[in-house]
Amino acid sequence: MMSAQTISQPQYSSALLSPITASMDLFQLLDVCESLADELIECQTETEQQVFCGRIAHCLEVMKTTFEQPLPAYLVERLTVEKEVKIQVNRDSEIQRQYCHALTQTLLSRAHTPDVNRALIGMLFELVNELVEDLQAPRFLRS
Repeated sequence: MMSAQTISQPQYSSALLSPITASMDLFQLLDVCESLADELIECQTETEQQVFCGRIAHCLEVMKTTFEQPLPAYLVERLTVEKEVKIQVNRDSEIQRQYCHALTQTLLSRAHTPDVNRALIGMLFELVNELVEDLQAPRFLRS
């Protein structure tokens, strides 16, 4: 008698399966990028790291085009507060986006030791989270 074998299927995170398109707004792209960075920091294999780095690089490249467009009114509304809040806003998010993209390209090159890659992944995680926090911080005061 043959026993039924369970074939293990790879489990893909929702971040990995999330579409990344030019029709997405800045906040949607930031959410996907942040989720991918969260998953990347937990990756155990180089193959997984490469997949997540590739997706982050793609997301950051699409994000570049959103920086060149006016912010939609509904996002301006989300960034508007009734009273002044003390928050330090990074005035050059494009440079920070470029740093993140450069780190993903460095990781994709496979040119470093596993220890250096772990440090670069940690740096990428921190920079992505800073970029998300900065771009989603209130910056407009309702008049």
